[in-house]
Amino acid sequence: MTSLAKRMSKTMAAEIADRTLEVINPQNRALALRATLGRHGFSPTAATSDQLAERSALIAWLLSTYARQD
Repeated sequence: MTSLAKRMSKTMAAEIADRTLEVINPQNRALALRATLGRHGFSPTAATSDQLAERSALIAWLLSTYARQD
């Protein structure tokens, strides 16, 4: 499994969520999310379609997925 050691801030999670949800086609949102995570230095991880449908759900998923694991 890929290491998710880098911690994501709330501001970064909101920015990534907003950029991801700008993509109209839900099937392309996963691709947009992976690309954005990679550009910001995070290991791309797949989100579910439910997480990719709503801003608050996506932000919560990003924060929990990329919480520092000490």
